[in-house]
Amino acid sequence: MITQADADRVERCRHVIDLAKRGKAELWTSAFTLAEVWKKKCDGESSGIEEEKDREFEDFIEAEFIKKIEVNVDVGNLARRLLRCHSGLGKPQDAIHVASCLLENLDELHTFDGSDLLTFNGVLPRRDRIKLKICAPPLPPEPEMFPNHDKD
Repeated sequence: MITQADADRVERCRHVIDLAKRGKAELWTSAFTLAEVWKKKCDGESSGIEEEKDREFEDFIEAEFIKKIEVNVDVGNLARRLLRCHSGLGKPQDAIHVASCLLENLDELHTFDGSDLLTFNGVLPRRDRIKLKICAPPLPPEPEMFPNHDKD
């Protein structure tokens, strides 16, 4: 069953993807995203993308309008340092995404993780010393009520 929260997330993501496809925004992701869509908990419970969707997801990430950030030594070192300095940044995978954004001087990190990442909005400096904005992806604008209405 799809909840309203899930529908809202899908709408936000589709909007950002559409902006990127039209060249109105840049869409970046860490190569780590390819693994992160599959989660296995310590108790053995697994969740995430279904196996039959793997190729479709891989092809999507490889799309020309998506810029990939390699998880290299610089990203790993910064992620580890962020985890040590910021106790609220609890998960290594979140630290990898944050480190990737900081090193690439990206304007925004989009997330739905309100318990951890959103608390760092405007706190962490990018390589160029500007603070990284961390927020939920934007909603698409409301359609105009009278789009063809001519003003006198």
